[in-house]
Amino acid sequence: MIPLSVQIKASRLLALCLLHVLLLFGCGGEEKHPQNIMLFIGDGMGVAHITAGKIAAGTLHLERFPISGLVTTHSANRLVTESAAATTALATGKKTNNRAISVLPDGTPLKTLFEYARDIGKSIGVVVTSAVTHATPAAFMSHVDNRRKQADIAEQIVNSGVDVLIGGGWVYFVPASSVGSRRKDDKDLLAALESRMPVVLSIDKISAHSNGKKMAALLAPDRLPKAADRDFSLARLTRLAIHVLSKNPNGFVLMVEGSQIDWAAHDKDTSNIISEMLDFDDAIGAALDFAQQQGHTLIVATADHETGGFAVHDGSIQDQQVSATAFTTGGHTASMVPIFAYGPSSADFSGILDNARVGQMLIDCLLKRKKPPS
Repeated sequence: MIPLSVQIKASRLLALCLLHVLLLFGCGGEEKHPQNIMLFIGDGMGVAHITAGKIAAGTLHLERFPISGLVTTHSANRLVTESAAATTALATGKKTNNRAISVLPDGTPLKTLFEYARDIGKSIGVVVTSAVTHATPAAFMSHVDNRRKQADIAEQIVNSGVDVLIGGGWVYFVPASSVGSRRKDDKDLLAALESRMPVVLSIDKISAHSNGKKMAALLAPDRLPKAADRDFSLARLTRLAIHVLSKNPNGFVLMVEGSQIDWAAHDKDTSNIISEMLDFDDAIGAALDFAQQQGHTLIVATADHETGGFAVHDGSIQDQQVSATAFTTGGHTASMVPIFAYGPSSADFSGILDNARVGQMLIDCLLKRKKPPS
């Protein structure tokens, strides 16, 4: 028989141990906060887009996330948002009008997740399958009143302090005198970018320039080829970005966009929705592999909005085939989009959240602040 005094001491010791664990991992202690943050945005990705991808693949990397929820996406002035306003919410924690990028409706600039990260010594990076000047990446690196000002966005990107920049869009960085340029001035932003970091314009040269702490790869004049037409994957580009960014002992923030899920849905092209979804999902898998090994990385995967009013009507699980789909629109909808989270602070990203709250929570995780009130 164990003496009562020993039992009491053992109970107190157990209680202290449990309290220590809660303080570290559940109540805002230092270990709860991530060293690195990776945000994955499936442009236009709704629940049905994921459903179609799962039917085709059997199992998705998205299923590895222990935390999930839903996100409302309305902008400051419209129920149905678009990428500029929606990503501004994710990048800054604030709502703005459709087409505005990281500015309030009155034009006041909003500090972004990347700018907060840069200020505390973390590396920052973008990987997209669109032009890097497109609305989603632009919201992390620039401030303009209209997303169409891609030449202005390119100039701000060069001065943003970004450490890894991978996507398309070199036509916005070369002077008007260059063949294919979409600038109206003689500014050579490509040369300005090259003064800060190695720059490649071909996938064949990308690996040779990945040994430093900075790099840019502008791999197409505008958007990259569709996933089905590319001989390289978003996962490969994501792994490369992580390899470069993780050299910073202070950590990093990375945004990866599956840009062309949206365009496939605009085109009502189920086959390309699936191929773009699976390309995006493989990139998420690459990030999860890193996070599981590294142990101090928060990954959040969500969408800016839903595109197409997409629905899966028939198919076969056994044959991994989607045979009948439908669309309610060729544009965006106000439907909530899914959110998934893994790693330190991931439990905070469950339930139904607004996109601006998600953005504020990411900033709070970065700055090691307490979870904002509901």
